[in-house]
Amino acid sequence: MMQLEGVMQALSNILAESNTVENYFSTRNVGDIYGLADVSSRCRIFLGEHNMEIANQDGFGALEKYDLLSLMKSGKLKLCEEEKLMLSLKWIDKCQSNSECLQEYLEVIKFDQISPVYLQGVLETHPRISNDFELYKLINRHIRKASVEAKEESDSDKLIILLDLGRKRLRSFNPITEEVEKFHDAKIKFSSPFTATSLDSYIYVVCEKKSVYRLNFLDKYSKWEKMDSMICNHGIFPRLICATGSIFVIGGGYPTATTDVERFDPSVNRWIQLENKPSAICDTSLISLDDSIYCVGGGGQDGAQVSAFCKYTPSSSEWVDLEQIKYPVARCGVVAVDRKIFVIGGWNRRASLNNMECYDVTSAQWSSLSSMNSYCCWPSAYQIGNWIYAVDWNGYVRIEKYDLSHKKWYNVELNGDQSILGFGSAIVWVKSQRMSR
Repeated sequence: MMQLEGVMQALSNILAESNTVENYFSTRNVGDIYGLADVSSRCRIFLGEHNMEIANQDGFGALEKYDLLSLMKSGKLKLCEEEKLMLSLKWIDKCQSNSECLQEYLEVIKFDQISPVYLQGVLETHPRISNDFELYKLINRHIRKASVEAKEESDSDKLIILLDLGRKRLRSFNPITEEVEKFHDAKIKFSSPFTATSLDSYIYVVCEKKSVYRLNFLDKYSKWEKMDSMICNHGIFPRLICATGSIFVIGGGYPTATTDVERFDPSVNRWIQLENKPSAICDTSLISLDDSIYCVGGGGQDGAQVSAFCKYTPSSSEWVDLEQIKYPVARCGVVAVDRKIFVIGGWNRRASLNNMECYDVTSAQWSSLSSMNSYCCWPSAYQIGNWIYAVDWNGYVRIEKYDLSHKKWYNVELNGDQSILGFGSAIVWVKSQRMSR
């Protein structure tokens, strides 16, 4: 009996010492079949030291998930986070398993320590990911989560609120999970057409017939309350913007081109008529920057789109014409980031646009950027972290996002309920511990 044990030990030593990348799986199988614990143990050590080479072998897919996973969790794999990701992808590719099996691997990887450029390259070029949409969404979700966690808390608490007229309720789009879900129980009392914005803890809605409503979104028991009505008739989809703690409405909405300008003071629930704009406009797009309001494009008295671009300073009632945008446009999305104004999509009387232009406030110059993947007639635009989100309404909501670092657009595949019917959105800052939901 002792001689047999000696023979088995000698066999174990020979197998373990002759272990190579090419015969790794054969050696391991022999150890498992004959119960050679020492061989199996030394094979696990060998896997930890030569994992990337072994991953290229045909038998890698037959490796038990938890063998590799336990090594990754133990920290015995001397790999950087990029190599851990590629090792995980090779395993799922070799074993032809579905994306659900990869979830536990991805939980171990520290995505915040991987270069965003590298991650984006993996998403775009890895053959398995490009052909497996569920796998793409899974990895992309981990990348987004790590990206948002690395940013300021204020960015991670931002939601885009969608006014769903089909259900008469507010719904939210979460940029971390890219999920659409119920946001507030208050029933919407007004009907389209309207435009929306947010100021402090309220969402404000301005309707066609001068009526104005607001909702305290931080209070789950709040109801829509009717506010002081506007003074002037601004047509359908009044053009509004929050600036200096007030809400401004400038010009009109199609087909009403006007010179009217008025300001709503929420502290006293009162509209104040201001000096008129020098020229009539409708469907212009507004953005606030440095205590001024910038007006991009719109339609003139004859309804034709214009390429006008001007700045309005409420404190002095001064209007200044700036260098025009390169093409006539109305209803475009507009957002300001680091003293740059981004103009997205819109309408030029004949068709929807997918253009993107950028105005540098410091240099006072326009430049053209990457076009959107789709044409959008009337998008709303918001910045959250390193992304610009464009929310377009064409029967149902559709969202694209623009990577400010790599200057590229990506389609957002919405998770959850996507059947949102309506026109209107607003961005809000929701601190989880303050939101009583």
